[in-house]
Amino acid sequence: MNRRNIINIFATMVLGLVLLPASVDAQQKTLKEQLVGVWTLVSFDAFDSSGTKVPNIEGDDLKGLLIFTDAGRMSVQIIAEIPKLASNDRLKTTPTEEKAVAHAVLSYFGTYAVSEPDKTISYLIERSTFPNQVTGAEAKRAVTLTGDELKLDNPGRTAGGRTVIVWRRAKAAQ
Repeated sequence: MNRRNIINIFATMVLGLVLLPASVDAQQKTLKEQLVGVWTLVSFDAFDSSGTKVPNIEGDDLKGLLIFTDAGRMSVQIIAEIPKLASNDRLKTTPTEEKAVAHAVLSYFGTYAVSEPDKTISYLIERSTFPNQVTGAEAKRAVTLTGDELKLDNPGRTAGGRTVIVWRRAKAAQ
């Protein structure tokens, strides 16, 4: 082996040792640290107690936003496309418009806690457009985090059955 090969091997080893702590540190982030940030909706599926898929939100072009702060706060908005209100005033609606809005929106906020060993997250919902979610009890979800995709599986859906919501980490605004 000539001197140049020995120097190249040595330089590669030193570079690898320098980069090792950074990669180990990235792998050691807690689940909570990985969840913090803004997520956009990929899919939202609901199933009744027999496992049959059921509607959870009515309307087309479902969009959603999930925010986890490092201080333990969370906010969820899931909204389908809603027709414009005839009156142009959100406080002057028809019964049909009220039903369309109520069936097309799910929004709630509160606090959250992560169980690292169980890979679960528990919400304590403070307010919701579905008031039956505000119970004072923690709402637990199983967490599957793969890269920039987050799957939250709620086996205790308020209406019975379960929901599975998939989110993608939001990219920075351009």
